[in-house]
Amino acid sequence: MFYDDMISLIKNLNFQSVHPASQQQQTSPMLRQMLSAGNIGNNAPLSDTFQKQSPSKNRLNIYYYNDTHGNSDQMAGLVTAAKNFKNATAGSQALILSAGDNCSGGDTKKNSFIFDLMQDLIGVDASAVGNHEIDATKEGFLEALKERKMPFIATNVEFEHEELKKLIKKSQIIEKNGVKYGLVGAMPIDFKLCTKEKVQEGIEVDDFDDTIEHLQEEIDKLRQEGVDKIILLSHTSYETDKQLAKNLDGVDIIIGGHSHTVVEGTKEGENLVKSKSGEPVIITQAGENGKYFGNLEVEFDDKGILTKVNNRLTENTNREKSPIIEHIKDTALGKSKTVGKLTFVEPLPDNRRITPCGWTCTMADSMKEELGVDIALINSANIRKVPKSGNLTERDIMESAPMKNNLLVTRITQKQLTEAIKNSAKQTFSSQNGEPGLIQCSGVSYKIDKQGNLLELNIIDKEGKKTPVDINNPSEEITYSAAYDTFMAQANGETPELAPKFEVKQLDYDKDRTMTDYLSKMPDVNNIQIRYDNRIEIV
Repeated sequence: MFYDDMISLIKNLNFQSVHPASQQQQTSPMLRQMLSAGNIGNNAPLSDTFQKQSPSKNRLNIYYYNDTHGNSDQMAGLVTAAKNFKNATAGSQALILSAGDNCSGGDTKKNSFIFDLMQDLIGVDASAVGNHEIDATKEGFLEALKERKMPFIATNVEFEHEELKKLIKKSQIIEKNGVKYGLVGAMPIDFKLCTKEKVQEGIEVDDFDDTIEHLQEEIDKLRQEGVDKIILLSHTSYETDKQLAKNLDGVDIIIGGHSHTVVEGTKEGENLVKSKSGEPVIITQAGENGKYFGNLEVEFDDKGILTKVNNRLTENTNREKSPIIEHIKDTALGKSKTVGKLTFVEPLPDNRRITPCGWTCTMADSMKEELGVDIALINSANIRKVPKSGNLTERDIMESAPMKNNLLVTRITQKQLTEAIKNSAKQTFSSQNGEPGLIQCSGVSYKIDKQGNLLELNIIDKEGKKTPVDINNPSEEITYSAAYDTFMAQANGETPELAPKFEVKQLDYDKDRTMTDYLSKMPDVNNIQIRYDNRIEIV
C-alpha cells in the first residue's frame, strides 16, 4: 500500500471545474499551484476539441483511452486532458472509460500508484481488465485494487479467487444525471498466449463463442432492468471487437484495446457496424502508451439506439517528464537512485513490434555483457517505453522493461536461433498488428524483407567479427550460450522454438537490472547516448 502522505496528496487533488478559494487555502503551496495552473502535462487547452453542449439525456460524451501500460509520463498528459474534458462537459452526460492494460509489470506498488492516478486524478468511471493487470498475478492485482472504488468489469472470465470474484464485476450500471448506462467487459480471448504461465492459475477466460454467450446473457439482464444504453469495455483487439459487435444484440458502444490500433474518426462498415439485430455499434481504440486519447460524442433516440456519432482522437502532446507526477511517484514509491544522464536517445517507435529500437538493442547488449553469454534475445513487445533525455533513474529503466520476467541462461542450437528469428519475423509481418514482434538481439545481426522473409543471419563475436549462418540448413550441432527471459522460453508461447533443450540457469531478476548495471559502468555516465546501429535490417 502507499504511504499515507501520498494518499492524502492525491485524494486532495480534485480536478472538478469549481474550487472554492477556502478549499484551496487548505492545500499545500504545490497543490495550489497545480490547481491554479491546471496542467500536469503540457497539452494545450482543448476548447477546440471538446465543445460544451446543452445538456440532453440522449446525448453522451465519453473520454477514453487504452493500453497505457503504466506509462506515468504519458498519463500526465491524460490527466490534463481529463480535466479539460470535465470542465467542458460539466452538467452534461459524460463518462471517462479505460479499455484496460492500465498497468504493465509485476510491481504491485507501482500498479497501485497507477490505479490511484486513474481514480483520483483522471477520474475513470470504469475500466476493462487487460492481460497486464494480471502481470503481478491475481493476488498482486487484488492487492493493488482493494480499497479503491473504481470498478473493473470483466464478463467473460472466472476467477477462483473469491475476493476477486466480488471485486471484478460481470456488469455495472452507472447513473449520470438520472440516466442509466450499462457496462459489460471482455478480457483478452488470447489470455493464455499473451501472459506468463504462472499468472494464469485460477483464471479462466472464455473463448470467442463463450464470450459471446456470456456477454449476451449479461446484456439481457441489463435490458431487463430497463437499461437501454450499453457499453462494452473490451480488451480483445480491434478485429475481435468487430466480430463481437456483429454477434451481439444490444451493445451500442465498444471502447476497445489490446491490439494498440489507432482508430480515427467514424467509418461505416469499419468501426461503425451493424449489430446482430441490425442496430448501429461504434467501435473505438486509441493506440497505446497514452500517445492518443479519444472523445466520443453520441446521441440516442428514445429507445436507446444510436442516431449520431462523432469520434475524435487527439495526440497527447506531453513530451517531458512531469515534475508533479515525479514528485507524487517519489512520495508514493520512494526516490529512485540516479544512474546517469541520458543526453541522446531515439524515442520508442510508433510500432515497437515491427521496428528495431536502439534502447531495446542496448538492453540486449547489457544482458550479453553482464551475463557473459554469446547472444541475448528480447521480444520487441517486452519493452514498454524509452526514457526521456535527462537524469536517468533506476525507476526509468525498470519502467521501460516492467514485466518482471526472470532471465535465464542456457545453450541454444543454431537451428533454434534461426527458426525463432525466421518464424517471428514472418508472423510479425503477416499480422495486421505486428504480433508477436521481431526478436531484437545482441551478438546477432540479421536482414529481412518487408514480407518478413529472413534473408541473412550472422553471429557476431566479441571482436565484432561476423560469421554467416546457413539459414536454409542451420546446424543442430552448433550451440551458443544465450540469455533471454522466461516468457520467451515458454513451449506454448510466442517463441516455442526457444523452449530450452539444455541445462538452464534461471536468475531472479529481469533485464532492467542488467541495463542498470551496464549503463552505470559506462565511461561517461553523464553523457549516455543510445543510437540504433542497424543490426536488424529491413529491406
